[in-house]
Amino acid sequence: MQIGQSIVVALEMLKLHKLRAFLTMLGVIIGVMSVTIIVMVGNGFQAYMGDQFKGFGADTIYVFYDPGRRMRESLGAVEGLTMDDVQYLRDRVDGLDLISPYAQGPAERATVEDRTVDNAVTKGVDELYFELNSNTMLEGRNLSADDLDRKTNACVIGEDIKNRLFLTDSPIGKYISMRGITLEVVGVVKKSQAFGGTNERDVYMPISTFHKKFQGGDKLMLISMKPKPGIEVQDAMNRVWEAMMIRSGNKRVYRVDSNESILASINAVLGGAKVLLAAIAALSLLVGGIGIMNIMLVSVTERTKEIGLRKAVGAPARSVLTQFLVESGTLSLVGGLIGMAIAWSMGLVVTALTAASNWPGEGGLATPFPVAAALVSAAFSALIGMVFGLYPAVSAAKLDPIVALRRE
Repeated sequence: MQIGQSIVVALEMLKLHKLRAFLTMLGVIIGVMSVTIIVMVGNGFQAYMGDQFKGFGADTIYVFYDPGRRMRESLGAVEGLTMDDVQYLRDRVDGLDLISPYAQGPAERATVEDRTVDNAVTKGVDELYFELNSNTMLEGRNLSADDLDRKTNACVIGEDIKNRLFLTDSPIGKYISMRGITLEVVGVVKKSQAFGGTNERDVYMPISTFHKKFQGGDKLMLISMKPKPGIEVQDAMNRVWEAMMIRSGNKRVYRVDSNESILASINAVLGGAKVLLAAIAALSLLVGGIGIMNIMLVSVTERTKEIGLRKAVGAPARSVLTQFLVESGTLSLVGGLIGMAIAWSMGLVVTALTAASNWPGEGGLATPFPVAAALVSAAFSALIGMVFGLYPAVSAAKLDPIVALRRE
């Protein structure tokens, strides 16, 4: 009952001194608002990264050629990933279901009659590439094993290539020219986006054709693979790593990653940054707490006669102490709630603006309101208010009633 009455008194004091109360709460408002917004944006980016990796499949494993500068000087015969490494992994590593090579060339000009696309990206892949990357065909078919065996001039194109070179016509069975070579379009891949990139201007051809007629040699940018059902991703990665170490003579020139491990690393970095930034923002709560201490000391001075009267009629010291603690906690809590409301509103604005600009990806950046984090921030703000209000409350509780009543 006493606490309830103290809360009512505290709210009445807020109404009586609106501007003073607002300026007192400003530090708490900014602190809670900042912490909540940082958590909202951090959660939004973590969700965004998770969505981006879903398109590739969490269990997809990659092998890269990635020697350090010093290692390059003593590599010997190891010069990079090649098609031989693909066959080596097929023969050497048990537990792999799909293995797919990938090579990429520079942007090229693609031409159909008088229409051109200057920045078409040529990519050499096999028939498993689209399955590994969860891509689907809008029209036509995927590249086939026969295309690779016969080094055909077949290609699969992205939606933007199709729309700009063939307009509204179906491109299936028609031809595009790139670097003086004529390619037959056999399929159109559905648009997909990841990390700000898109496949709309990609031209996929058999890896054998790419090596023979575009790049030369048999170098690869990476090899992607997927473990068989029942095989743990980490177990498969360890097997691949051991095989590649044997391949290189125990030289650490290859890097083995999976979407799962990459996402975990990114989330760890984002989570750490989020906590650090939130901790820095929370410092403003301490500034707000000092403001609350200051105003509560002023309040004690202003209400000295009231305190003396209460103690003179029998109010115990703990009653006075409780009243001022509750008042300082209520003042801080109201500031925290205002900060939460502002953060929620700003989150809606961020979501709307990023959705309108399609940044960092299609649909923008979702910033859901973190109820748990917001409640913790509000409770912490109330605690800050009570901690910094303790000294004024103790000062009020220790007042001698006779001295207090005599003070003007």
